Amino acid sequence: MSKKAYGVKGLSLALCLAAGFSFSACSDDDEGSGGGSAAQEMPKVEDAGIQFPVTQLSNGYDTESYSYSADGRMTGGSTSYGTRYTITYEPLTLTEQDGDYTGTFRNIKTNSNGFMTYAEVSYSDSEYSDSGSITWKYDSDGHLLGESGNITNSSDGPYSWTCTYTWENGNLASAEYREEWEGETYREVYTFAYNGNPWENPGIYPEGMIEVNGTMMPILFYSGLLGKAPQNIPSSVTEAELEGNRETYSTTCNTVSVGYNPDGSVKSIEMQEDDYGYTETSLFGYAGYPIQNQSSYSAAPAQKSPKAFRSMKARRMMKR
Repeated sequence: MSKKAYGVKGLSLALCLAAGFSFSACSDDDEGSGGGSAAQEMPKVEDAGIQFPVTQLSNGYDTESYSYSADGRMTGGSTSYGTRYTITYEPLTLTEQDGDYTGTFRNIKTNSNGFMTYAEVSYSDSEYSDSGSITWKYDSDGHLLGESGNITNSSDGPYSWTCTYTWENGNLASAEYREEWEGETYREVYTFAYNGNPWENPGIYPEGMIEVNGTMMPILFYSGLLGKAPQNIPSSVTEAELEGNRETYSTTCNTVSVGYNPDGSVKSIEMQEDDYGYTETSLFGYAGYPIQNQSSYSAAPAQKSPKAFRSMKARRMMKR
């Protein structure tokens, strides 16, 4: 798995559906073309099947921290790099701030489950200024099926992307990010396997599921805005990057162990990469079980992530 920080990147994750996998049926409630109702507040995380609200998320390079209201709605967050997330209500608006950088989700629409179906997005700093919109759709079980983003006003020129997710028996089978920019097609594909006796998942989103997403913002998932997590933790994740039809990078990471807290929440996930043998441990903290140790990593720290909504070309230059 590539050594990417959890930060707020203009996100990329992707996976091709292997032969034999089936799509979950779409419901009339997925409203993936900008439909839905104007959102006034955050959903309750339990509505996305998140049994234990995650207050800390770390992969050794960066730590995201989240806060919640008494009724289980995310109220904000921050990263160890200095990024801060602010959530305001009526109407629901999410702002990401880091120095002179500001990213905003506004005019958000959600379906009857509270999952985002549409948002207008903007991004600016001293060097870039982007704006556009994103739509999402879900299956009848509340799993994210697709994302379509369009940046119409950008210093890099207009660009668009799609993210496609496929599911089988409640588990994520594949995720694919695709973007065409300056006449080139870039794809990032993740495939997930669940061999043997897969680990139960009370509400953790696999790293590849977040990375292939066009915004690469974990807060959108852990707040319950982007649907339900897989019911199991994958036994392996294969990542492939392609330019056109040419594969430029591929690696597989195998799950070595999953640690649980006494209440059943996931404490840690250790994975080992096939080609180079490095291990990476993701740590998860909760109100009653904060992260205790963040030093068990053998992979070198990555650069700080670029911000959201930037073109794929710019993101690729910084992501390793």
